[in-house]
Amino acid sequence: MPDQNVDVTYDPSTTPPTWTFSPPSVTMTASGKVILHQAGSNATSWTFTGGNVKSDPLSQFSSTVQGNGTLLHINDAFKNQKGTPPATYPYYVIISANGVSVTSPDPDIVNDPGSVSKA
Repeated sequence: MPDQNVDVTYDPSTTPPTWTFSPPSVTMTASGKVILHQAGSNATSWTFTGGNVKSDPLSQFSSTVQGNGTLLHINDAFKNQKGTPPATYPYYVIISANGVSVTSPDPDIVNDPGSVSKA
C-alpha cells in the first residue's frame, strides 16, 4: 500500500476542540505518502501548515504542504528492513485556524515490512 489517504476534521467549537483522523492509523508496506485531506463542514476555516513524525530514528519521514494548505503529504521512505516487526510512528499535524496555530493529537503510521516467511 504505497499511498494512504486520511481525512482530517477539526472542530474548535467543542471544549476541548475535537480532531478526527479517518482512519486513525495507516499501514504502509512500501515507500509512499500518507496524504492528509481537509474534511468536515468547517474545513475552509483552517489550513495545514506542517506535520512531523514524533520519533524518526531512521530519518525516513518528511512532510510538505500542498494545495494552498488543503493537503499535507507525509513522505515515508520506508527504511524498515524486511523481517523486522512492524514499527509504529506517532505523528502530528499543525494547522492554522483563524490565524492561530494549533497542533493535533497523535495518530499513527505503521510501517510493516512483512514478516519472515513461516516454514
